[in-house]
Amino acid sequence: MKKFKVKIHSKILIGLILGAIFGSVFHMSANEIEVVSRSGKEKITDFAEVKFLKGDSVLISYDANSQLSIIRYLKTFTDKKVKDLIKVKITLKSGEVKYFTNLIEITKVKSAGALIKPVGDIFIRLLNMIAVPLVFASLLVGAASLSDLRHVARVGGKTITIFMFTTIIAIVVGLVMANLIQPGHFMPPETKAMLLQTYSDEASSKIQQDVSMNMIDFFVNLVPKNPFRAIADGDFLQIVFYAILTGVFLTQVPKDKSKTIIDFFDGLSSAMILLVEKVMLLAPYAVFALISATVAEFGFNILQTLLMYVVTVMTGLLILMIFMYPTLLKVVARQKVIPFYKALRQVMIVAFSTSSSAATLPLEIEVAEKKLGVPNNIASFVLPLGATVNMDGTALYQAVAAMFIAQVYGIEMDLTKQITIVVTSVLASIGTAPVPGVGLIMLIIVLRSVGIPEEGIALILGVDRVLDMARTVPNIVSDSFTAVTVAKSEGVLGEMQVE
Repeated sequence: MKKFKVKIHSKILIGLILGAIFGSVFHMSANEIEVVSRSGKEKITDFAEVKFLKGDSVLISYDANSQLSIIRYLKTFTDKKVKDLIKVKITLKSGEVKYFTNLIEITKVKSAGALIKPVGDIFIRLLNMIAVPLVFASLLVGAASLSDLRHVARVGGKTITIFMFTTIIAIVVGLVMANLIQPGHFMPPETKAMLLQTYSDEASSKIQQDVSMNMIDFFVNLVPKNPFRAIADGDFLQIVFYAILTGVFLTQVPKDKSKTIIDFFDGLSSAMILLVEKVMLLAPYAVFALISATVAEFGFNILQTLLMYVVTVMTGLLILMIFMYPTLLKVVARQKVIPFYKALRQVMIVAFSTSSSAATLPLEIEVAEKKLGVPNNIASFVLPLGATVNMDGTALYQAVAAMFIAQVYGIEMDLTKQITIVVTSVLASIGTAPVPGVGLIMLIIVLRSVGIPEEGIALILGVDRVLDMARTVPNIVSDSFTAVTVAKSEGVLGEMQVE
């Protein structure tokens, strides 16, 4: 009798489902806080009122439904001397009153669902550890096999053209959905006031960050002043630039000198691919931990508050996944859709769980080469580039978010402003780093371009983590589609190997 064996993608999916259940069962209570002072830590359960005092004066008072506001308010006191003057008066539902001084922080009380998150963090760090040496080694060897700069320019030209095309379509889909559903018109004024108050401090900290978009600087910064620093910092664009140049010009060096270097990096690339396979054995447990921690901390309540906004973004992302990519795959790449998605199953789940194109990159390269039939020199060129500059899901999200915030504030968005959103979102998605949460920073640029109040990002911060996970999936699917299409156009695409 043949022993039944569960495939890795099925294990990862099971881990995701069980993690969501575990996190929802062992979630963080909204009526519990932990007060950390120089005297120690104390867990507070079932509080009725929290007052911040300075001397005998009440600075602000919160009720039992204001856990996040309480946590964030103390963070506004950045000066230690000022914070030392603050004390907290907590009235419990039982009537007991507690006072705290010499405050350090107030936090949520971590549940079992959140305490296991380090398992997932280790998994992400392992993938990030592999990403840079894998990209550099694979790209250098791949560029060396491309033989000359004209070949690189041709492959690069095709890649960028497809990236720009799919990104523009994604943004247009987002704008169409936002105009049809009008999610901002469903938000009651009291909900708007509550969200702005709860997330105002976090929104302010993001707005104050130095974010700008300058295409001249973007192209100048492609060239690393110190390639070793670029490698240390994980700057993928600079790594791609340096690896391509080094690989191409290694072919101009006598073979007795270049062969040793190319063989070394080819061996390093093979070792990293093997390491990816071993690290993926942790994936089901890591996905369980990551999803559990996310659900435990954020829960599903915030989704109800911003339901129509979430529905609009998710609908747009589903249109990309169900209609746009399959259509392009059949028409442009002339490939079967179902085998393509089957090959990407575990890549999509890891992308969703980690919210990071960079962390998913090592696995994506392995799957592209072993299952999608994309040769190493194409996969190692297109996919690292895509992880940095091709963000279809992020671009769609930025377009919907901008329209949503404008609708909440009652700002009329005419055709000119929406075209501005298209252009700005394309450029912003190129400059978006492949790590969790940074798309929110780039959204500020989009809002500034059309005169939408930047503090409006406070309205969407509560669901950003969930949507960040969702929009990472089309990001990596678009990259893999591009790799397949470019390989097909070059006549080097092999057969898909799907289990």
